Amino acid sequence: MTGEDRKRQELVKESFQTKDVELSKKTHDDCPCDFAEEKHKISQGQFIKSIIYGGLDGIISTFVVICSIEGGSFNPLYALVLGFSNLVGDAISMGMGDYLSTMADREHQMTEYRREKWEFDNNQEGEIQEMIELLEEQGVSKEDATAIMRTTAKYPDLFMDQMMYYELGFMPLDEDEKPSKQGFVTFLSFCCFGLVPLLSYILCGFIPWNTFNGGRGMVNLAFPISCVFTAITLFLLGVVKGRFASEHLTVAGIKVLVMGAIACAASYVIGYLVSKLLLKDD
Repeated sequence: MTGEDRKRQELVKESFQTKDVELSKKTHDDCPCDFAEEKHKISQGQFIKSIIYGGLDGIISTFVVICSIEGGSFNPLYALVLGFSNLVGDAISMGMGDYLSTMADREHQMTEYRREKWEFDNNQEGEIQEMIELLEEQGVSKEDATAIMRTTAKYPDLFMDQMMYYELGFMPLDEDEKPSKQGFVTFLSFCCFGLVPLLSYILCGFIPWNTFNGGRGMVNLAFPISCVFTAITLFLLGVVKGRFASEHLTVAGIKVLVMGAIACAASYVIGYLVSKLLLKDD
């Protein structure tokens, strides 16, 4: 995307947020829509979704493990053992889950498409009448609905797209969508962001006065630093999400930060309570 394209995209968002109709018209008039470029942006959006989805799940799920260990006052070494085990296992699970769910959706949609296509090829008039009725339910007059569907039926691919949407609620399949790529992006994002809470434990492990061998006799900076790293990353992920969702960036960042804080605080408390119950005789 060129600098000019980015500027235009920002102006389009600004016109919507400020409800500036004139700016919207001017933006579109000065630069006619390139539908191929718009389609490419939509395809990119699928990867952004996987990055944010995998990143949020990765950093929160790893940090809640650390919080439960700290809440239970266990040896910080467990944070590395359980943290990395959770990171790798969940990353594989998330990546495969994203891939399999996307494949299942596509296969289901293709099955329905083939069925509807068969019905259209063998009973075109019946399918046209169904679509006319569906448009009437949307408030379109019978005359207009009939004219629209009779004309659209001359273009089978367009008619099929409309039928899939109005009858089944499916958007047209994106031929550029690759479930395997989405799964890999989710896996990679989970690993990268899930590693953030563990960084301080890795680094502090090499500081002589902060080794894991001495238990908690010395001041342990790993957990406080991990809290800071995690909070900053959660906020930034929220900002990125807000940018693509056209939300107020600060508000979007705070929302994600608060949701992550709630999950981690709950894990800390559960770790503390369970350790007290299980280790009360020690």
